[in-house]
Amino acid sequence: MTEPPVAPRGFLEGWWPVAVAGALAALAVFVVWGSLSPVPVMHDEWAYWLQADQYAHLHWKAASPPAPEFFEQLYVLVTPVFAAKYPPGYAMMIAPGFALGLPALIPLLAAGLTGALVFALARRVAGSLTGALTWVLWVGTFGNLRFRAAYFSETTTSLCWLVAWWALLEWREPRRTRWMVALALSVSWGAITRPATMFVFAIPVGAVVVRDVIRTRRWRDLVTGLAAGFLVLGILPLWNAGTTGSWKTTPLSLYTRQYLPFDIPGYTVDDTPPERALPPEMERVRSFLHDIKQTQATAPAWVTAFERGGLLFRDTFAGWRLPFALAFLLGLGALGAPGWFALGSSALLIVAYLSQAHTADWVVYYLETIPVLSFTAAIGAARALRAVPAAKVPRWLAPAAAAVFAALLATDVLVARDTLARISAEPRLFREAVARLPKKPNVVFVKYSPRRNMHIALVENRGMLRDAESWIVHDRGPDDLRLYAAAAGRTAYVFDEATGEFREAKP
Repeated sequence: MTEPPVAPRGFLEGWWPVAVAGALAALAVFVVWGSLSPVPVMHDEWAYWLQADQYAHLHWKAASPPAPEFFEQLYVLVTPVFAAKYPPGYAMMIAPGFALGLPALIPLLAAGLTGALVFALARRVAGSLTGALTWVLWVGTFGNLRFRAAYFSETTTSLCWLVAWWALLEWREPRRTRWMVALALSVSWGAITRPATMFVFAIPVGAVVVRDVIRTRRWRDLVTGLAAGFLVLGILPLWNAGTTGSWKTTPLSLYTRQYLPFDIPGYTVDDTPPERALPPEMERVRSFLHDIKQTQATAPAWVTAFERGGLLFRDTFAGWRLPFALAFLLGLGALGAPGWFALGSSALLIVAYLSQAHTADWVVYYLETIPVLSFTAAIGAARALRAVPAAKVPRWLAPAAAAVFAALLATDVLVARDTLARISAEPRLFREAVARLPKKPNVVFVKYSPRRNMHIALVENRGMLRDAESWIVHDRGPDDLRLYAAAAGRTAYVFDEATGEFREAKP
């Protein structure tokens, strides 16, 4: 593809624009998050927070807490061990930040690397203007900003996709073995983070690699890459054994059996009773998830696909990006082989997740696809610009467009920051209040209000309970006496969510 006449040759070339794209992406996420140690908001985030804290202390798990029913939190085993259900890749990646006391450090670095690669890959395939426009369309989408300013594993797999694509392009040109190793490591690390997502990604990538290896007879590259990949995949049985005590039993399968027997891929609803009861406020979430599964099992697959794809498309091209939805359609006719490869991988991800029950607006599952949708729209916009004669393009157009895009992106960032600040206010203020309690160590019994948001919990704990200043647990009325006895040496407080007040409890 040739560069449109409005692109000043050389201005967006070299490595410094890549570094700027990465730095600005990380800065945008940092402004939205507002801290290097923000507390999580959603249940999933708290589970990853607990898991990363344990890994930062070089433990796969912690001992089951005393009276574990008081410590119930979603996506976390409280017995026979205290550990999150999730595969270890994401928590292992962010654990160094927890060890340094800066939990958001690695997610911010990952956001920066992702932003750099979004620009670099698009520029490599379609030119510098397309690369810049892809980055602009991608970085300020609400889903991108909201879910990167959070503890979600999709931020890791979206980075793994981009690293793997770059490594594949590099390996196919000079055929250097180190790029095959980089490709294998990217795919395998994603696989120990979100196995289903990376299995889908590996299908088209593997087809290209196998075809090229057969044609070029570079079997040594393939064997070396597979060895590197299996080395990373070997973490999974270690994780199983270190957490559940069995090489074959994953924490995910154990958690599913204990709490959510119906939460498995497919179109049937398993109504096997869960092994563990839940407090009323958590039972609401379990019922909500069961209803989603029931809906997914009865709705036609094409309807589910249309709803999810439509909301993803709307999120990508909302607000000032709406005209670029038309550019996306135009871009479909000018993508080229690399673009169709990326778009096909994205479509395959959406199709594969049709077997997974979730609400249609939960677009975080498709975070990996947003750069591809943005790239397709950028291709279409560049094609339209190419139709404009160079003589009719004023010299001031490029800097003026850059200024307008900068203002629009600043607005996107501020809106996302205000939204996150609003939805995170309750857990943040609660944690700050717990930190100010005068007597430590303590145990805080949370008495929930019946009208609370079921997706945002207060009963969440760090991974290493024994040395934690505060245990935050469910209030169970007269049954609290059992935990009083087990928490000898800890001052007991009761927090009443309806009034927002703490009071010291006397056993």
